[in-house]
Amino acid sequence: MKKILLCSIAVLCGASLFAQVSFTNRSDLIENYSGSQSIAVDMNGDGFDDFVRVSETGIGIDYQQENGTFISTLYPMTIQNVPNWSVAAGDIDNNGYNDLVLGNGSRVSFLFANADGTAYTEQTHPEYIFSQRSNLVDIDNDGDLDAFVCHDVDESHPYRNDGNQNMVLDQNLIETLDLAGNYASLWVDYDNDGDTDMYLTKCRQGSTPGDPERTNAMYRNNGDGTYTEVAASINLADNAQSWTTIWQDFDNDGDFDAFCVNHDEKNRFYENDGSGIFTDIIGTTGIDETDLGAWENQGADFNNDGFIDILSEMSRELYINNGNMTFTGMDLPFDEGAIGDFNNDGYLDVAKGGFLWMNDGGSNRYIKIILKGIQSNPNGIGARIVISGDFGTQMREVRSGTGFSHMSSLTAHFGLGTSSGIDTIEIFWPSGIVDIIENPTISTQHVFIEGENQLAVTDFEINGISLYPNPTASEINFSLAGIEGTPVTVIDINGRTVLNTTVSANNNINVEALTTGVYFVQMEVENKSVSYKFVKK
Repeated sequence: MKKILLCSIAVLCGASLFAQVSFTNRSDLIENYSGSQSIAVDMNGDGFDDFVRVSETGIGIDYQQENGTFISTLYPMTIQNVPNWSVAAGDIDNNGYNDLVLGNGSRVSFLFANADGTAYTEQTHPEYIFSQRSNLVDIDNDGDLDAFVCHDVDESHPYRNDGNQNMVLDQNLIETLDLAGNYASLWVDYDNDGDTDMYLTKCRQGSTPGDPERTNAMYRNNGDGTYTEVAASINLADNAQSWTTIWQDFDNDGDFDAFCVNHDEKNRFYENDGSGIFTDIIGTTGIDETDLGAWENQGADFNNDGFIDILSEMSRELYINNGNMTFTGMDLPFDEGAIGDFNNDGYLDVAKGGFLWMNDGGSNRYIKIILKGIQSNPNGIGARIVISGDFGTQMREVRSGTGFSHMSSLTAHFGLGTSSGIDTIEIFWPSGIVDIIENPTISTQHVFIEGENQLAVTDFEINGISLYPNPTASEINFSLAGIEGTPVTVIDINGRTVLNTTVSANNNINVEALTTGVYFVQMEVENKSVSYKFVKK
């Protein structure tokens, strides 16, 4: 096992601004496996993030143990398409073990784990693709994971999961513009309508300002299996040679904002106004807008204060979120890697190549959540998790493939600061099912299985009741007679109550005043609490 002299890097800043952050090099705990891209994912299903690298000679995995050590295992095999550009992870074939998509400079491969996770098989694809960012995501929302791989010199490649451990190139899965310069795709529900959209960060070598091949794109999910490019209409059509974009709720106001690093003009920080329209506020954030040229760009709460920080290849490697949409830059001995919790202490660490940077932690509390999909994909990728308490609300989405190249943990992590508890966890699954957990234990990790904590089944008939029309512009009608006067609560996708009313004599409720989006009707019928999803046009 490789031994490296320990060193500690402590970053001390004013306590009035943020909690201290420091990391210690614990590379002595791992093997120095080769691999240009790093992976922080639980590969054997024990609930602990493992450290994975893939090279021409095989797959090296440092399996995290409960006692804080690692068991290092090399799976020798000839890898045809080494992931020299990007890698993403998820359980593609639903066998309980995570698989990998490898983004290579000329081809794409999929590495499938066998039935007990002790061997891997590479499925290669013959078509040429100069891969950049790759993702695993349920593009068609049929319950299994598809793949999307950015193409530097041509139209990007979507791969449909046929359910039989086959990933089939299918350009109709999501139709993107037939242009080069596709660098980093990120799947996010930017408009809070309950389905996953895709932001495409673009750069084209040798192009000049105004060239459409370098204009960032937002593909809005129309909810019917089609996508529409809308970046210009929501102020996200940046033409400044972008590399990667972080999508997080930086101000904890219930919508996702975006930080984009550029190689031309200036960096951007887009604040979401709540309706899916964005304003660049980079000038007031404290982030150097002229600090250009970064590749990697990721977001995570490193000090567990409840606000998402930024780890990036800028001249200040870590920008700590002050909680008011301003950030304070700090210097670190590293500027990229796979983010995960490698000692299960609730504080996020960073690993890259032969290096493991352990977060020294602190006194702030946390909660970690692992999702197990049943109707949705096995990892719950695309699910939104909202927690509420005396701290307000926070939300995360489970995503496979963020930043430019590495693969970070599929475990949702929330810092809680000094808060003593959480009132509710709401999980909005891709299937439409909503699970609600009350008063969970904090400073620990939970595993939640889809449907085990429902108030009711959503988005289909229950006890003979159906809602119509759906989508609706003004009224929701109920098919079950005799429920006049029944109290009804309408909540939005973030779990906030937006309407309290009763069923009218005409067996309906009026929702005309609601803004466009996805909502849930909650009511009690025949001593059963039920919930229904509807779309307001």
